[in-house]
Amino acid sequence: MSETEPLAFGPFLLTGAPPGLHVGAHAVDLDAPAIALLAAIAAAPSGLSPAQLAASGAAAPDDSVERLCARVGDINHALGLHSSAWYVAWHPDDAEPRFTLMDASRASAPRTALPARRLDILGREDAIARVVTQLEAHRFVTLLAAGGMGKTTVAVAAAHAAADDYPDGVYVVDLAPVVDPDLLAQRVASTVGCLTGYTSAHAVLQQWANERRALVVLDSCEHVLDAAAELAEALGGAGSRVAVLATSREPLRARGEWIYRLPPMRLPQPGETVAADQAMTFPALRLFVERAQAASPGFVLTDADMPQLVSLCARLDGIPLAIEIVAARVASLGLADLSDQLESLLLHLPARRRHAPARHSTLSALLEWSYRLLSPEEQTVLRRLSVFRSGFSAEAAQQVVADVDAADAEDMQDLLLDLMAKSLVAPDRGGNHALRRLLDTTRAYAGQKLDEAGERHRVSRRHARWLSGVLAEADDAWNRMTRQQWMSRYSPLIDDIRAALDWAFTADGDVALGVDLTIAGFAIGRQMLLVDEFTDRVRRAIDAIARHGEGPGSALDPADADASRKRLTFLIACLGLAADASLTLTLETAANSLTSGDQLLQRFAGCNGLWAMAVFRGDFKEGAVWADRMEALAGRIEDPVARLVSSRIQAQTLHFAGRHSLAADRARGVLNESWRTIPLSYHPSPVELRVSMRVTLARTLWMQGRPDSAAAMAQEAIEHALTDSPLAHCQVISMGSLVIALWSGLAEPARLLANQLVDLEKLLGFSHWLRWSRGLRAMVALREGGEVPADADASWFEEPEPVLADHLATLDERWLTPRCIQRVESGMVGWCAPEAFRLLGERALRERSGDAGARGERLLQRSLALAREQEAASWELRTATSLARHWQTQDRSREALAALEPVFVRFKEGFGTADLRAARALVEAL
Repeated sequence: MSETEPLAFGPFLLTGAPPGLHVGAHAVDLDAPAIALLAAIAAAPSGLSPAQLAASGAAAPDDSVERLCARVGDINHALGLHSSAWYVAWHPDDAEPRFTLMDASRASAPRTALPARRLDILGREDAIARVVTQLEAHRFVTLLAAGGMGKTTVAVAAAHAAADDYPDGVYVVDLAPVVDPDLLAQRVASTVGCLTGYTSAHAVLQQWANERRALVVLDSCEHVLDAAAELAEALGGAGSRVAVLATSREPLRARGEWIYRLPPMRLPQPGETVAADQAMTFPALRLFVERAQAASPGFVLTDADMPQLVSLCARLDGIPLAIEIVAARVASLGLADLSDQLESLLLHLPARRRHAPARHSTLSALLEWSYRLLSPEEQTVLRRLSVFRSGFSAEAAQQVVADVDAADAEDMQDLLLDLMAKSLVAPDRGGNHALRRLLDTTRAYAGQKLDEAGERHRVSRRHARWLSGVLAEADDAWNRMTRQQWMSRYSPLIDDIRAALDWAFTADGDVALGVDLTIAGFAIGRQMLLVDEFTDRVRRAIDAIARHGEGPGSALDPADADASRKRLTFLIACLGLAADASLTLTLETAANSLTSGDQLLQRFAGCNGLWAMAVFRGDFKEGAVWADRMEALAGRIEDPVARLVSSRIQAQTLHFAGRHSLAADRARGVLNESWRTIPLSYHPSPVELRVSMRVTLARTLWMQGRPDSAAAMAQEAIEHALTDSPLAHCQVISMGSLVIALWSGLAEPARLLANQLVDLEKLLGFSHWLRWSRGLRAMVALREGGEVPADADASWFEEPEPVLADHLATLDERWLTPRCIQRVESGMVGWCAPEAFRLLGERALRERSGDAGARGERLLQRSLALAREQEAASWELRTATSLARHWQTQDRSREALAALEPVFVRFKEGFGTADLRAARALVEAL
C-alpha cells in the first residue's frame, strides 16, 4: 500500500492520505501509529516480522514483541467492533515469527485424516479398484490378509481413489496402538472430529454418521476384533451413509461385512519360463529387484538368476514385506546363498495351527531369520524400539534405546537407516521425514524379543523418562505456538502417554514417574478433550499416592507426595469435578494455607478449583468469594497472565451474579488481551478467550436492553468458535445465541440455531453440554406447538444441572421449581433473579384468592427494584409490562402508563422482539 493508494479488506478501507481506517462512512477509532502498523501488516500477504515492521517504519526499532502484541490487541478490539472475521494474528512458532492479517470467515475444507498418497505402490492396481467397487456396492468391507501383505497400503490407496465420493471426509484410523478396546471408539471419534468421553463414544459416532457421507478406514483390527466389529456396526447403522473399510488378519464377523481377501503379489505361473527383461512385469519380482538394487546398486538380474528368483518369491508366498526383508540381504549374501538359506528355513517351519494361514508362519519365520542376521547392536535397537507407540526421531530412539556408553544420535540415525534398508523400520505415516515407526507386525515381534531379553522394565522406564522430557518441552512450547500448531506437534504423543502411564502404575512400574507423567500429560488430554479418560487417570494417580506415598518405607517422599496430590487435585478441580471431601480439603488447604512467594501460584490454582466447583453447582455467591481471592492473588503474583485469568473469571462471575455493567467492562478488557497465551500452569480452558468473552458480552448486552447488539455479538462469537472447536460452538449457541433468541421471542432464529445444535450433538459426547443442547431444543419445540407428555408430573420439570435449570426457568414458568426459587432467594444466583420474582408475581396474581393480589404486586415491585439495581433493562421492561397489565385490569391505567412508558422509551433497538412489541401495544392501549 502506497501513501495514497487505499487498501480494502472485508468491510474496511485503509487510506493513506490522510491515514485512516473506515467502515462505510464511519471512521474506526484508531490512532495514527496503530493505523500505520495495521497498514504495513495488511499490505504484506505473508505478514511481517517485528524486524520488518521496524524496517518499514511501522514499529520502533526498540519495540518489544510484547509491546507490539499489546498494540495489536488494540487493533483487534477496534476491528472487532465492526467485524468478527478480521483480526491480526501473531505466529510465534514460524521459522521467522510474524504478524499477519487473518480472515476467520474463510470457508474451510471438509475435515479429513488421510495419510499422503504413496507413489511407489507396485502391482496393487486391481486390488485397489476392487476395494473401491466393493465399497460403492456394500459400504462395509474388510480387507483380509496376513501380516506383511500390504493391507494398509491398499486401504489408504483405495481411500485416496474414492475420496471424491465422500464429500464429508475420509478418515484413516490406525488401531495398532490401541491396547484397551474400551478406548477404540473414542480414538475413532477424535479422528473424525467428535468430542466425547470414552463411555459415550459409540452413541456420539452413531449420531455423527447419521446422514453423513464419509469413509472411515479402521486399520489393523485383528487385536480388537469385538470392539472393531461393534464400532463398524454402529457407524453403518440405520440412517447412516458412512462407508467403513477395515483391515484385519481375521474377519470382524459383524453385520453387513463383506470380505475382500487381498491376494499375494502376482508371480509367474508354475512352469512358466520368464526372461530377466520380463521380470519387471510381475509385481513380486519387480519389488524384489527394486529393493535389491536399493540395497546393492550393483545388483543386475540375469536370465540365469530367474529360476532362483521366481522360486524364492514363490516360497515367500508373494508377501510384500517378506520379499522386501529378503531382498535387502542380496548385497551381503548374494542371490544363490540367499535362496539356499531361505529354502532350508521355510522347509523346516513348525507345523501350523489348523486355522492359521500359511502366510502367518512364513512371515514369522522371515522375521526371526532376519533378526538373527542383524548385528547384536541392531537387534538391541529393534527390540527396544517396540516400546514406542507412535513415530520416533533418532534423538528419541537414542534416549530410549541406547545404553549409557552407546553411540550418539548420529550413529543412531545410521542404525535406523540400516534397519529401514532391511525393511524392519518404516517411515512415519504422517509424512514427517524426521520420524520413523515400526509396522505393527514388526512391533509385535520385537516386543516378544524385548520380553525374552528381560529388558521390558528397563526400557519402559527409559521411555517414560524420555516422554517426561518431551512433555516438559511441550509445556514450554505452549507459550510460543498457536494452539493448532501445538496440538499438531504434541497430540500424536497420546498413545505413548497412555502406554507409559499404564506401565508406571503396574507392580514393576514407577509410581513417582507415573504421577509426574499424569500431571504433564493432562494438558494434552484436556486440549484433546479426553476429559473422562484423563480424569480417571488423575484419580488413579491420586489413589496410587495414597497407597505408596505415606508411611515409612514409602515409594514417594512425603513432601513430594503432598505437592503432587495438590497438583493432581487442581487438574480435575478446574473442571469442577473434585467433589469428594478429601479432594475438596486439599483445595481448601492450598487456597488458605500457602503463603510463601513460590506457593502463590498453587494458592491461585486452589482458588481457581474451588471457584470452578462452586460454579459447577451453580453457587455464584460462593464463586464470587473465590473470584475475589484470585484477583487479590493475581495482584501479588505480578503476572499479567494471572490478572487476565482472574479478569476472565470475574467477568463471568459478575454477570451471573447480576452485575452486568462491571461484567461487560471486564469482558472487554479480557478481549483486548486475548492475544496472550495462557500458560498450561494456569489450566487454560479449551474454549478460547475470544469466544467465551464474546458470549459474556452478548448476554450482558441483552440484559442491558440492547437485544440487537446482543444478537450481533453472539454471531461474532459463533464465527470465532468456527475456528476454535465444536465444544466452543456448542457453548456459544447454548449459552449465547439461542437463549438470546428465545428471550427475544424470535422463533425463526431460535429454530435455526436449534437445528445447528442437532448437528453439533453428533460431534459431542459430554453429558453436560448434551443436556444443555437437548433441554434448549425441547424448549424450542414447545414454543413451536410441541406438548409436554400427558403423564408428566412436577418432577418432569426438575432439571438437575442448576445453571441449566435457571435458564429453563427464564424461558418457561413451569421450570421455576422450588429448587430454583431457593437458589434465587439465598443469593446463590443473581442474573435471573428479577425474572424469577416476576414469574412468581404473575403466578400469585393468577391465584385470585386471599392476599394473592397484594403478594403478586409485592413480588413484581421486588423484581422491578432488583432489575433497576442490576441495570438489567430487559428484565425491567418485562416486569414493568407485567405490572402495567395488572394495573390496567384494576382501572389504574395512569399508574400503569407511568410505570411502563419511561422504561419503554429508553430502548433504542430491538423493536422486533416480543417484549418490545408487547410493551408498545400496551403503551398505546393505555
